[in-house]
Amino acid sequence: MSTPPQPSQTVLTEEESWSLLAGQKIGRLVTSVAGEPEIFPVSFAVADQRIFLRTKPGTKLAEVTISPRVAFEADEIGDDGAWSVVVKGRAQILEHEDDLAEARTTGLVSYLEDGKTVWIRIAPSEVSGRRLVPGDLR
Repeated sequence: MSTPPQPSQTVLTEEESWSLLAGQKIGRLVTSVAGEPEIFPVSFAVADQRIFLRTKPGTKLAEVTISPRVAFEADEIGDDGAWSVVVKGRAQILEHEDDLAEARTTGLVSYLEDGKTVWIRIAPSEVSGRRLVPGDLR
């Protein structure tokens, strides 16, 4: 009697993780203030192993101001498998013209253009990624 193929999980290198992130447009920003986590879907861009996004005054901006330690996640699920990358780091609200000019070079286009004029850059302290393959595809 044969055993059905088992799913596999592969740990991605940091380079593979950044490459996958760079190919995505939507991710999730995770903040935490007073022990309460919040998750926000956001448009983003990757440049020089940093994540850039835009926002406007509101909950996201307030929480990043109060507690700049954040997590960021993006993933993709397809017929042949899935992957997920998590970046932990520090969010910085960009105010200096040099930083803003750098952010604009990412070409970030927000999914919703609704007055998002505040740029945020996430500098990573930890990057981890996984690739998952269903057992029947191995």
